[in-house]
Amino acid sequence: MDVSIPTVLKALSSAGTAMKEFGAWKARARGDERALIAELKDNLHYLDLVAEDGVLLREVVGKLSVAEYKKLANRGFNFDTIKKKPIENYPSLAETDLAAWPGKHTGELIESIYDKINELKIKFPYVENNKHYRWNARVNNIRKRIWLLLRHVRG
Repeated sequence: MDVSIPTVLKALSSAGTAMKEFGAWKARARGDERALIAELKDNLHYLDLVAEDGVLLREVVGKLSVAEYKKLANRGFNFDTIKKKPIENYPSLAETDLAAWPGKHTGELIESIYDKINELKIKFPYVENNKHYRWNARVNNIRKRIWLLLRHVRG
């Protein structure tokens, strides 16, 4: 499937590069943030299997996790502390499905990523074959948001 990737995120679309970024982010992180990073990294691995390796979503959807995110959210963790500055206005995001993100805060992006993962986990098992859902497009949209988060926290 051809995925339109903004230039600012192209380097991160390579699985190896994204995983290195997760490692660098985890090395800078403390406490609760480290568990969230590990969960996001695992989720990206599973989504990459679907998008890049042809693994069926039904085989990995149950492995996607929102547990660490929910635990932190329920405890009142401020996700904006991960990166206090708003998302930069990268020119290559203009006129893409990520165009609305510049100026928004880290917590909004993380919440959006996890809302979309949770939606996959809830809906997919029941409406897998419904033609109104473009599951691969949804998988790629989540991947792009995770790449944007990696780019954002890298600074």
